[in-house]
Amino acid sequence: MNQSERRGYALKAGEGIHINFRGTRMTVKVSDEQSEGMYSLLEMVHPPNIGPALHIHPKGAEAFYVLGGAYTIRSGEEMYEASPGDFVFIPKGVVHNYHSGEQGGKVLVLAPSGLENYFAEVARTLSIGPITWELEQEIAKRYGQEFLDHLTHWG
Repeated sequence: MNQSERRGYALKAGEGIHINFRGTRMTVKVSDEQSEGMYSLLEMVHPPNIGPALHIHPKGAEAFYVLGGAYTIRSGEEMYEASPGDFVFIPKGVVHNYHSGEQGGKVLVLAPSGLENYFAEVARTLSIGPITWELEQEIAKRYGQEFLDHLTHWG
């Protein structure tokens, strides 16, 4: 990043890079590239009763700040019921997942750097047709995410 690119920026509500991932509307507020590989910041609006399978991020922590709705967030053996204003931190390498409540939810996620690329690549693949579990696993690993099961993945 050269000196002329080292400026901050501001985004209005709804601005950023948009990704439609399995019915979840995501807005990338800070990308891997913009943070120089430090983190990604994503705003996610989830439909009711949805979330990923158990997984880990071996290269970085993840944090959730709930803006609306409700979530059940698992971190290791702990289960947290989170509502607007609540914050949950998941250390690097800890098994976790989350599930939106009956009304869905909105959450700000501080994610390991590049995680937005997993969502974008899977979304592009799904726009062409179905994706196999094996291919999704491969894409996830490429961007620092390892799924541990697929029984409750996004459903």
